[in-house]
Amino acid sequence: MFSACRRPSGNLFALVRANPDFRRLLGACALSLTGDWFAFVALSGFVYHSTGSPGWTALLFAINSLPGVLLFPVIGPLTDRFDRRRLRIACDLGSVVPVAGLLVAFHTGSVAAALVCLAVLSVFAAVAGPIPEAALPNLVSGKDLSVAQTALGSLYSAGLLVGAGLGGVVTAAWGPSATLVVDAASFVLSALLVARIKRSFSSAVSTRRLRIRADTAELWRFLRATPVAAAWLWLTAGLRLCYGMVGLLPVYALDRFHVGDAGVGALYLAQGLGAVLGPFAGRWLAGGPFAGRRLAGGSARRRLYVAAAALAVFGLGYLVLAHVSGLGPGMAAALAGHLGVGACAILALNGLQLATPDHLRGRVMVLVFSLSSALQGVSTLAVAPMTAAIGMTDTTRVLGLLAVAYAIVWSTRVRD
Repeated sequence: MFSACRRPSGNLFALVRANPDFRRLLGACALSLTGDWFAFVALSGFVYHSTGSPGWTALLFAINSLPGVLLFPVIGPLTDRFDRRRLRIACDLGSVVPVAGLLVAFHTGSVAAALVCLAVLSVFAAVAGPIPEAALPNLVSGKDLSVAQTALGSLYSAGLLVGAGLGGVVTAAWGPSATLVVDAASFVLSALLVARIKRSFSSAVSTRRLRIRADTAELWRFLRATPVAAAWLWLTAGLRLCYGMVGLLPVYALDRFHVGDAGVGALYLAQGLGAVLGPFAGRWLAGGPFAGRRLAGGSARRRLYVAAAALAVFGLGYLVLAHVSGLGPGMAAALAGHLGVGACAILALNGLQLATPDHLRGRVMVLVFSLSSALQGVSTLAVAPMTAAIGMTDTTRVLGLLAVAYAIVWSTRVRD
């Protein structure tokens, strides 16, 4: 199947050169993710200036993530029952319609219409988002799956850094309409790249009507019968349950370090850099050359332990943040913590890809995305009352210790 192209050997640049289908998928994901953040920056500014309320702006994040949670029983079977490649193309092209609706909403000043368009756009994103992870094992060889998933996972954080930054520049220079035009163009280009991918996105496509209840029951049976897949899901749950403390970064910059908006940006930059580098660090430790060979050595059990250690690093990073008093040490703590986040998340995703058969992989990937959104939302909502009750520092300590304790307990459980 893979003899038509040169055979890369675990090196990202060699893989990108040798595998044009992976190159096109990576490019498509980069375009659509960057475009998404372009639109989100413009929409955030529009809603805030139209309403004058930070609460309405915060509502955008809920609207952006809720569809994936609420529609999980439908989206999961969709990615397994229908051609994933065609489904991704349809979502990319379909996304142009709500982006055009946002243009109309901006010109008419209708916040309600803008929120409806965002909800529709979020539905398309919820369907399209897990497809690359579900399809990836069919596009690259087994020995290249780890490095391919590492690049794809790092791309999500890089898309936030580049997309949000460039989106702000474009919006400031040419206005929100230009930002939305760029977003629409990114979806069209993404669809064209996906259309040029020659290999099948699935080895077991069976187009037939959805059986939501039966398909969901099949997913739960698989997870009960496959302890390693369930273990990776539990690790994802622990990571996202503690993730709400990330929302305290601006408060540290303003109230602890007294460095203003520039300090907020610096802390988020450190967080983003850690999230970009974390997947590569995780792969290096859990199977790459040098340190990876010593620490993981190809052992699935040791890979589990490396992932648990990454979750503990996340907690330890924020425990350090709770005790430092300067921006520099705070940035170092945030960077270290999010190295752990990136490594833990990518090892969990890659572990699930390896443990899941193709005919179920779409449902499992959608479950991971939905579970992450839901638990991260719960954690974020819990941080506000916790901070009001016990203060910012103690809230950070509690969630940091929770991450470390969860990693230790999870490690002892996976020994069996």
